[in-house]
Amino acid sequence: MPALRELDPKAGRKQEFGVELRRLRLAEGLTQAELGRRIGYSTSLVGSVEIGKRAPVEQFITRCEEIFGPGLWELWVEISKHRNQSPTWFRPWLSEEEGAGALRTWEPLVVPGLLQTEAYARALLRCEPGFDQDRVESLVAARLARQKILGRTGPPMYLVLLDEGALNRPIGGAEVMREQLAHLIEIADAPHITLQITPLGATSGLSGAITLAQSADGQRHTVHLETAAEPLVTTNSALVATATMKFDAIRAESLPHSASVEFIRKRMVEKWTSRPN
Repeated sequence: MPALRELDPKAGRKQEFGVELRRLRLAEGLTQAELGRRIGYSTSLVGSVEIGKRAPVEQFITRCEEIFGPGLWELWVEISKHRNQSPTWFRPWLSEEEGAGALRTWEPLVVPGLLQTEAYARALLRCEPGFDQDRVESLVAARLARQKILGRTGPPMYLVLLDEGALNRPIGGAEVMREQLAHLIEIADAPHITLQITPLGATSGLSGAITLAQSADGQRHTVHLETAAEPLVTTNSALVATATMKFDAIRAESLPHSASVEFIRKRMVEKWTSRPN
């Protein structure tokens, strides 16, 4: 009998579900083929769900619960909660982000969501018109849940270009900014994260934020572009190429990683750390 492929529940929500599905199947003494026959799905689909290659649909989960008892649907809802709390237009990007082998971000205004502290994210979201406290808190939780991809086994390579102005903008006040900049310094130690500061001045990226995602197999390229209305998520090759050229031009104007970390450290002390009189 071939060895089972090792699964990592920290690799993403589909993988976490797959680990539990396999545990239940093995506890019941079923092969993938036997489970597939009993629930009306192919062996290959059962296997794809188990390894996190495919997300389970509601009917699949319901039929599995007829075999294993309740619990799988509740698990799927819980681990997908941050997706359901996110705006509808943003959900396609979440799939690209979760499956990315590499992410590149240019942010001209604020610290990008994957690197925000809880207090910084909350201060930003409170500024949105029409957001009550419950909505703010659910979106903060969703944003923090997204950040788990950076701490999973085999995280994406993450390159961040951050405009110097974002270090000066008082989001939430001095204490929140000091905590946020300290977090940037700490997370910049991770081997899969590169952080570069773009000094104040004219750049080709002042029209809005850009995030580029490359799938783990390197075959799929997606861009997320901020616009004045609803942001755009697309795999259009012409738009991806244009965004990539802009990103590369901005990076050429940015400080190296080590110099950027020291720049952030200096700004944190000089601007956001109070001194006794």
